[in-house]
Amino acid sequence: MDLQSKFNIGDIVCANIKINGERKTIGPYTIGLIRVELVDSPGIPGEQIFDNYKPQKKRTEQYMLVETGIISGTVYIPEQLHLTEESAIEARKKL
Repeated sequence: MDLQSKFNIGDIVCANIKINGERKTIGPYTIGLIRVELVDSPGIPGEQIFDNYKPQKKRTEQYMLVETGIISGTVYIPEQLHLTEESAIEARKKL
């Protein structure tokens, strides 16, 4: 089981976001919440109709930043976050 995340609590990051259709880099901000969700279910043998009973395997990683709100703020995925502003800007240019 892998519960490691790309970033850690307290890491300072910059985020690439879309505001009114325009991509922007924001930050530096502090990671204050990390969610790692693992799903690995063999499902119910023979299930053909309901997807939630079929085999499933998924890994989801989400972050919330202190400055944009914890619990009721914005949720970020690893691809949006970068340890430096320069790397965030470079990644944004490639989109």
